[in-house]
Amino acid sequence: MITSALSLDGVRVLDLSRVLAGPFCGMLLADMGADVIKVEDTGSGDESRTWPPHKGGESAAYLVINRNKRDLTLDLKAPEGADVLRNLVKRADVLIENFRTGTMEGFGLGYDALSALNPGLVYCSISAFGRTGPRKDGAGYEALMQAFSGIMSITGEPNGPPVRAGVSFLDLTTGIFSALGICNALLYRAKTGLGQRVDGSLLETAVTLLNYHAEGFLLTGSVPKALGSSHPSLAPYRNFRCRDGQWIFIAGANDRFWQRLVTALDLAPLRDERFATNLGRVRHRDDLEKAIADAIATYDREPLLKLLEEGGVPATPVNTVEQVMNDPQTAARQMIERVLHPKLGEIPVIGTPTKYSRMRPSVRRPAPLQGEHTDEVLAECGYSADSRSSSWPVASSRLPPRPSSTAGPTRKERSTTRRTSPRSHPDFATRPHCSTRRSRARSNPPRRTSPWDSRWPRARRSRSRLVSMASRSPSSWTRAPTVR
Repeated sequence: MITSALSLDGVRVLDLSRVLAGPFCGMLLADMGADVIKVEDTGSGDESRTWPPHKGGESAAYLVINRNKRDLTLDLKAPEGADVLRNLVKRADVLIENFRTGTMEGFGLGYDALSALNPGLVYCSISAFGRTGPRKDGAGYEALMQAFSGIMSITGEPNGPPVRAGVSFLDLTTGIFSALGICNALLYRAKTGLGQRVDGSLLETAVTLLNYHAEGFLLTGSVPKALGSSHPSLAPYRNFRCRDGQWIFIAGANDRFWQRLVTALDLAPLRDERFATNLGRVRHRDDLEKAIADAIATYDREPLLKLLEEGGVPATPVNTVEQVMNDPQTAARQMIERVLHPKLGEIPVIGTPTKYSRMRPSVRRPAPLQGEHTDEVLAECGYSADSRSSSWPVASSRLPPRPSSTAGPTRKERSTTRRTSPRSHPDFATRPHCSTRRSRARSNPPRRTSPWDSRWPRARRSRSRLVSMASRSPSSWTRAPTVR
């Protein structure tokens, strides 16, 4: 039975990251129900907004990686802006940042400073090289790290130049590993009441993904080389070109599949002792692949695919992005969702990759406009419009309210949420909520109870021992902060 509840309901995340790895991490958490607040600077905002292609001035990259988030603009270089973030941190569960090492400390917003305000904070830092070691201060981007890590040296055709992989898989996988790290830190906090820093880097992701290539070098000293689409440990396992100019990938990954391929293509000359085992086929790779390529070059792709399917040989067409987006299997797995954008109307968005029997994560809201929710988020923290001067270090969007989306909560769900009292939250004694006045409670419904806390009473007791009486005093959270 599928319910509306998601695993990260009630978890609040401050996403200070830009571009790809950090925002993708935040997106994964938001898809699972976390309240992710994207914090952008008051200038041009996230650089990914400028990445083509665009539609109606909106970047495709930004739209897919920042869905299900709210957006706040804030100048962290201004003391008042840093103070606003500290106030947000007091009632947050997670913070994500991918500034160069030392930048957050320069703002006075490093892990030590913020964990003192909120001992339960999970503080995730994403960088190129990690926070320790001789290269910790170095900057890095996806392509630079593909080059530095050695991945480019094994990508491309034999004897050809090093090639960048077509997908930014280091950034995206670092985001996945960081989201996994955050969830593990939340589980640890549920048991102990203590938050911690999560330190992710593109270099460590790259070394992890080198996997058997790196382990083979460590064990044998063998340096991997570029093999095009081939596999260093399997043969035949690569692309082949058909008579009509289209490509096919054949995975003869074991002796059984190899024998089926020989039968399907009637490759009697290849029933040779040299090719009887995978080890032999790898050793005589050049002769093997040339003979197969010559045979496949006599077939058009579609008849060949049918022949191989009937013969039980694993094979697939090499599709374009357009072809896979239009494939019925992609649609059957609900990998393309639709959401209502305030400027673009209804748009398609890539869906969530993991399906559950009891949960249904989805694209509930589009990627936010810059500063779209600034007033909303500040009001939740007790900042009234009257307390904000012309020098206030934020900027907000003045566009009309977002049209309602069918993917949003039902009226019954919203009314149920509004009836929830902030005093019923399991962290009421330890979270500096902004206000309990009825008017604010009606316009800014409190967060739903977080399973990360409510399932672990011991965690709440542990956390309450760590927080001073001053932070639990009503006087510390009922007054709206005054900006001077």
